[in-house]
Amino acid sequence: MIMRDVNNGWLIRYIHANVASFFFIFVYAHIGRGLYYSSYKTPRVLVWSIGVIILILMIGTAFLGYVLPYGQMSLWGENKPLILLIESCQFLGISNKTNSKILEIFIGVLDGDGYIEIGPQKQFNSKSTIRSRIVLRLEKKDKEILNLFSNSLKIGKIDELKIVNQYRLIIFKTDIFNIIYPLLKNNNFEFLNYNRRRQFFLLKYIIENKIKYWEDVDLNKIDNLFVEFNKKQKLGFVDIINLSYFNNWLVGFTIAEGSFHIKSKGTAHFSIVQSGIENYQIIKAIHYFIKGPESLNHQIKPENSKVYRISFSSKKDLNFIIKFFDHNLLGLKKLQFDNWKSYIISKINDSAPNVILHKVSNNNNDSRLK
Repeated sequence: MIMRDVNNGWLIRYIHANVASFFFIFVYAHIGRGLYYSSYKTPRVLVWSIGVIILILMIGTAFLGYVLPYGQMSLWGENKPLILLIESCQFLGISNKTNSKILEIFIGVLDGDGYIEIGPQKQFNSKSTIRSRIVLRLEKKDKEILNLFSNSLKIGKIDELKIVNQYRLIIFKTDIFNIIYPLLKNNNFEFLNYNRRRQFFLLKYIIENKIKYWEDVDLNKIDNLFVEFNKKQKLGFVDIINLSYFNNWLVGFTIAEGSFHIKSKGTAHFSIVQSGIENYQIIKAIHYFIKGPESLNHQIKPENSKVYRISFSSKKDLNFIIKFFDHNLLGLKKLQFDNWKSYIISKINDSAPNVILHKVSNNNNDSRLK
């Protein structure tokens, strides 16, 4: 408006724009002079602090001034910095709810189907550097899950493993150091699977002690420190359930290790499996979470090779499972759950304690829904 409707308005506008720019040039020159002569030290700390506050107020005033002209400059001058500020906040532990949920699900999937690889990266005529990466492999039809993790958390690269009909998300060292590790640390998130905790402890030790070469990594010492740390922390099943991210973690872990199926006799089941006595508390936590206090003293016995499997088929349990997982699962597991739910939803209000269905047609290769 000032350019068109005011005499010499173009001159007034350009003088205003250039004077504002030169004003900040002089301000930064003044700050540089103060830094050079150490004006921020005693006894001028208070004066320097007041100057910093004035600088922030000036920057804020200049920023808000961009909304005055009604046009593209206002839109991009105001919105773009705000968008960048909000995106950067996630690395300070102030992420929005959507990204926080995706991160929690990612931890659960990684606990079930992924691994953290740490080893030597040989260099010519030099010490070996440390190779570290996080790898998550899923079925080909689950590529959308890997895309979701990669795009939402801005991590890694996805490639195809044609021989095994899978896709793989590889998170390299730069993303681990700059994104994954800060996110986990600032949000106080931890892995729950014993092997993943052990792998991450080694990674954390390397990062925090700034170790650059594999020859400087004392695996025996770090392993002993991990054993002591694990004993000291003593994560029981109640502690696991009380974790703020447990619900979303369980969604991710179910995507990796859970199964919704109909047995040959027509009984509907949800089961989840985990191996190793070290992971008993995880299985106990899931069992208690679904069953409630009535399962407090229930002992879960291992199958062969210390594999723990829990299965749920009562109507009470299936009702809880349907309500908990509905609209939360992703990929193939969501399709399996939706098919499973459609089979049992009409039967779940009958009087029988278990949900019994008609035997699945022999036209299917397996009675398990896939």
